Amino acid sequence: MVTIGPRQEVEVKDQALEIEVERQVAEIMEAAETEENLIQDSNLVTPTWKYSMPFAGVRYYSYD
Repeated sequence: MVTIGPRQEVEVKDQALEIEVERQVAEIMEAAETEENLIQDSNLVTPTWKYSMPFAGVRYYSYD
């Protein structure tokens, strides 16, 4: 005797899982694109090391 019921249940669960995975991947991709656009839109200044020499032989370093 052959039963089709369990196989159909597995296929339905597989399809539901595929749909959920595709939805989550789409959300992640959208979030990554949005974050990338926000970074490009903002004018971020990259911090760099700077120093000043108030008098000979003395240097004050800062990371701005």
